[in-house]
Amino acid sequence: MTAPFSPLLRSISFLTRLPVPASAFGDGSHPLGDDAWTFPLAGLVAILPSVIVLLALSSSGLSVEAVALAAIAVSIVVTGALHEDGLADVADGLFGHLPRERALEVMKDSRVGTYGALALVLSCLGRTLFLAQLVAVSPLAASLALLGLAALGRGLMAGLWASLPPAAPGGIADRAGRPSRRTGRLASGLGMLIFAVLAWPASGFLAMLTALVVAAATFVAFRRCLERRLGGQTGDTLGALQQIVEAGGLLTLCCFA
Repeated sequence: MTAPFSPLLRSISFLTRLPVPASAFGDGSHPLGDDAWTFPLAGLVAILPSVIVLLALSSSGLSVEAVALAAIAVSIVVTGALHEDGLADVADGLFGHLPRERALEVMKDSRVGTYGALALVLSCLGRTLFLAQLVAVSPLAASLALLGLAALGRGLMAGLWASLPPAAPGGIADRAGRPSRRTGRLASGLGMLIFAVLAWPASGFLAMLTALVVAAATFVAFRRCLERRLGGQTGDTLGALQQIVEAGGLLTLCCFA
């Protein structure tokens, strides 16, 4: 019964802490990279609990900041801070101006350094404040923005994964099986389409288009940075991209709210 949804279920299992049926994995030999085209859909599932909390609390009398903080906190719990961990590791590795090999070593270290801690604070605080401003204008529009950005960020993750070779052979992203370029383009395009469909009626055409341009520019700039500094991508860099895209998207939509 789960067979038609197995690619999506495997992506949900990889990107979140949500339970999925064991039957979705078959004999366990299916490369996750082949399923990466479903990342935008898995992003929608991952952010859905946050959207439910946001809509439920927005009429409770709590401040918009408290509502936004609760929604962001739920998203962190659902994903197990997977993307936040990647952001912190990448910040420690790249902002220290370290040689390539040393930067990769730092990114593998489970300890969080100064740059990583600052990146986490700025990401969580920024996303909370940006989301709070959107909630103050319209909880429904804020919810649609969260849904759209969840799909967009995960789609671009797959695009980055497919477009660069592994910087650290044997890492999580490498072991999972790198997607084909076709799969990466499909995931990125699907993420952009979902975002456009959700953000256009909620925030307007100009806001939606500007957010897409900002996301695309972020993708290109981040990819070039990784290619120059690390020679490729790692699982941490994929999570960092998701965080940057989400924060940048919320900020962009705030400018039009």
